[in-house]
Order: sequence, then structure tokens, then C-alpha cells
Amino acid sequence: MTRHRIELPPLPPTPPEDPVRLVHDWLADAMEHSGQRHPNAFSLATADSDGRPSARMVLLKDLSLAHGYAVFHTNYRSRKGAELDSRADAAAVLHWDRLGRQIRLEGPAVRCPAGESDAYFATRPWQSRLNAWVSDQSQSLRDPAELAERARQKAQEFDLPDPAGSASPGKSAESGLRRPHFWGGYRLWFRAVEFWSEGTDRFHDRVRYERTLTPADHYSFTAGPWRWQRLQP
Repeated sequence: MTRHRIELPPLPPTPPEDPVRLVHDWLADAMEHSGQRHPNAFSLATADSDGRPSARMVLLKDLSLAHGYAVFHTNYRSRKGAELDSRADAAAVLHWDRLGRQIRLEGPAVRCPAGESDAYFATRPWQSRLNAWVSDQSQSLRDPAELAERARQKAQEFDLPDPAGSASPGKSAESGLRRPHFWGGYRLWFRAVEFWSEGTDRFHDRVRYERTLTPADHYSFTAGPWRWQRLQP
């Protein structure tokens, strides 16, 4: 079935001073109109210590309007986690084909405070939390049955039902399924934000914002003012 493009307002002649609010508004439009299963999915690109890039899809789970960063979660020992440990700079793309819109994000990705990761982890279904414990993400797997068996054994360790069954755990048992230390969130701080709005005959509209970021602590940066310019399509 062909899905027609939905017409939404283009970029304004004079863009707003703060692009983060516009990121929020475009995300809200995507949630309502894009028709995508995960309109908050974005491609995250990282690079290893030799500069070799890799990319994958992750879910944007939180957006800080006050500070300008997006939050995603993963296994810290995964390929992206290892690459971010050695080279924090990352880039991301949100693309909504049906809306004729795209957002590019660039900046350092640093781990979230443990308390924030704990709070989010507690909201996940218990089977997803169990998977975080047993999956050595990005490592080789000889047989998928091995992963299922590790999940069964870990469920017994936490006094949980067999994850392959239909039984649900009691609240006390489920609450004991705490976050593993090797899993948690990242804050992708926006050093640059670029908006792309589809135009007629490829006369697309592009606006790019940039600012400086100075490390404040392990989790945060002090940000300078935003500067913007229009780019040719």
C-alpha cells in the first residue's frame, strides 16, 4: 500500500533561537503522523579508535529541553558502548519519509548517572530486563538455544518464572530484577543540530545549528549560545 506524504509546516523563514524545542515538536509530529512503528528510532553512528565507523538503530527515550541532549540505552559492553568509551563523538539521524523531514544530531555521548539508568530500567518489562542480564550484546553466539538456557537459569537465580512460559512473577520478585552494572543510558549532547525539510523539485530547506560544549562533569557540559545558518540543498 502506498503511503502519501503528509504536508506539515516547513521551516520558518527565521528559525527559532533554540533548536531543541523544534526537535521536540518534530518528534511530536512524527508520533502523531508518521505511521512508523517506532517514530523515535534513530540511526546512531560511532567510530572505533582507528576511526572506522559503524551505525545501528536505537530508540530515543528522552529529550532534555533544558540542556539539549537525547537519551538512549544499551549494553555498555556492546560494540557501540566500546566505541563510545574510546571515542565519545557520535552522530545520529531521525528520518520520517512520510513527513518529508529529517534531523541530524552530532556531539559527544556520555553515560547517564546511575540513578537515571536505574529508574528507566525499572520501567521495562521483566523479560526485557532479564535479557539485559543474559545477552553479551555484540558477542558471537553459536546457538540461540544457549541464550534461552542462560535466560532460564538467570530467571531461577532471581526467583522468576520460566521466561518461555506464560506465568507472571510476583511484584517482590520482579522488583528484585535490578539493573546490571554493564547496562544503562547515554546522553547524546547536541553540539550540532540540522533540520531538513523536503521541498519541490529538490529545493529542500536545510538549517544547521551549532554551539560549543565544555565538559562540566562526567555527565554534563556547559553550552555556549546556538548559531544557525541555512544550507544549500
